[in-house]
Amino acid sequence: MRYTQGAAYTSRGAARRGLTRSRVMQTPSTAPSVPPSLEEQAAKYRGPLLRFFTRHAPADAEDLVQEVFVRVARNPGVTLEGHFEGYLFQTASNLLRDRFRRRQTRRADNHVPLEESGYEGEVPSEERVYEGRETLRRFTDALAELPPTCRLVFFLQRYEGLSYAAIAARLSISVSAVEKHIMKALLHFDTRLGPL
Repeated sequence: MRYTQGAAYTSRGAARRGLTRSRVMQTPSTAPSVPPSLEEQAAKYRGPLLRFFTRHAPADAEDLVQEVFVRVARNPGVTLEGHFEGYLFQTASNLLRDRFRRRQTRRADNHVPLEESGYEGEVPSEERVYEGRETLRRFTDALAELPPTCRLVFFLQRYEGLSYAAIAARLSISVSAVEKHIMKALLHFDTRLGPL
């Protein structure tokens, strides 16, 4: 940035020295400007983000950089021009804050890896193995008895983790129909299997 005497904009350090920023005249370009792509921005800011995360969370720095760009890609309202760098580093700061809160809530610093704990586990008895296999067989039989749509709705909700609205959109049915299919499946399991 060039500083001169008497221009319209001042910066903190330059103001103390009696200097102000000069306004640079920009000539309008004849070609429309093309905003940078997310890949171009990722290439440009990967290094600075990596340095930022290395200072605060060295073990997870690479993953955190990736997560920042995932969050940016998920937000369609973000423009990749203008104040993008500020937005990017604010997202990085929020990500660190979320990570810190999650670690505090789960008390992750107090955890001991299973390999280091000396616990070798227990070998289940033959009776327990048989009971587990029998329960699984009864469940898969009960699942196979459900109508195909009901089974699919149950699978999407319980195993894929989709919301009722997402299932309704995927299968082109109403949310109310999804709720009814889930209730039907649960009642069927309760009747067929009893308490597990």
